[in-house]
Amino acid sequence: MDAATGPPRETRFPVIELCCPSKSKQKHSVLKWFAAVILVALGAGAETLTPVPAQADTKVIPTAVLSERYDTNVFYAPPELLPPGQRRSDFVSTLAGGVQLLHKSRAVEASLTAGGDANAYAYNTGLNYLSTTADAYARLDGWVGQFAEGAKLLIAEGFRYTPEQPSFFTGTKAQTLDDPFLRGIQGFRANTFSNTTSANGELPIFRGLALQGSYSFSLYRVGSIVALTSTGAAFFDTNIHTWSVGPGFKLSPVDHVALLYQQSLVSQKLTSSGPGIAQDLTYNAQEVSAKYTRIMPDWTAIVQAGATLIEPASQAFPSATLTVTTNPERSTLLRLDLSRKAAPSYFFAAGSTISNVATAGVSHRLSKRFSLRGNFSYGYNEIVPGKTIKFENLSALAGLNYHLTRTMSLDLSYNYNNFTIKQPGTPFEVQRDVVMLSLTAQWK
Repeated sequence: MDAATGPPRETRFPVIELCCPSKSKQKHSVLKWFAAVILVALGAGAETLTPVPAQADTKVIPTAVLSERYDTNVFYAPPELLPPGQRRSDFVSTLAGGVQLLHKSRAVEASLTAGGDANAYAYNTGLNYLSTTADAYARLDGWVGQFAEGAKLLIAEGFRYTPEQPSFFTGTKAQTLDDPFLRGIQGFRANTFSNTTSANGELPIFRGLALQGSYSFSLYRVGSIVALTSTGAAFFDTNIHTWSVGPGFKLSPVDHVALLYQQSLVSQKLTSSGPGIAQDLTYNAQEVSAKYTRIMPDWTAIVQAGATLIEPASQAFPSATLTVTTNPERSTLLRLDLSRKAAPSYFFAAGSTISNVATAGVSHRLSKRFSLRGNFSYGYNEIVPGKTIKFENLSALAGLNYHLTRTMSLDLSYNYNNFTIKQPGTPFEVQRDVVMLSLTAQWK
């Protein structure tokens, strides 16, 4: 430390209380744990074993959004399961605010995005709600590299509380976190929160050979089921512990291969809010796979293939993943995800599914002010054993964005969604159309 600069100034971050019925202690402990890890990492990056001459760069970006949307199915449920005369379509006004904190130095690259929104309905006023989200990651390669040259460490966190749960990961940005609850299953309207915390590391051993490992903990909780009275909807509180380990080898500066073993331990319990058609259960999924990664200046591609075994169902099947993303600095952005893997069913019936998901997102900047975007997602999930219950989901979005000023933009979008539950005797189909106009202010 340079004597002229004095001791490092203490950085204090505001604590945002995120509320969810009866589960706040669990949620707060997870968020506090993750915040503590980031703060420790930032502190360690500032006072490392070897002096780091580079100056850190920190940015705070506030955002405010005002939007109006028309929703044809605010209950996310089939019309035949709602009371006679119940109005399903409505106009919804939303006021949202958030902040993004970015920090980058030679030791640490970190991002924290948090926000909340208030939603008011024109006719179904009893559905008015508040929701919150928080996403964060800390890339600590520079810090851990001081202890073992070439070592890597990425810690990520994702939290979501909302009665309008999404079913897919959308957009063109590359994922820093694998959310097991965004695999195409769309539950009826219910107050839910989910949280996933993950850590991925790599430790070099010898001349391009490294040991890779990861761990993640995901939970899904349900408070009140808004459509319970008429639909008899069932939800399942879910815990997932997933870990993986295996050797990796760097073939060239841009090519990397790995052989991985992964195990997921899942426990599910019927929420006390509603009836169910399946008992509480625990199961595990084991996967052996080979992974190839190619990182180019303009794009990144990941191919992974192997086999998965679900126990105690004794269900084995081939699994695979293909991911392609482009550099975020390009005028045209693309993200393609194709995957087949084991994932939990947390709605209607508990258990593991063979989950097949395809998503494609693209955005194109037409000019300095205009940009277009589109997203297509398809999910097909079969509960094992038996495969008698199937979930099929098709979602498509198109949007146009216009920058009014340097800080303000206007956005118009249309979203179509069709979700089907296929089972012997009583199939369900949920259709939904949403048209939204929003005004966004972002101070970069």
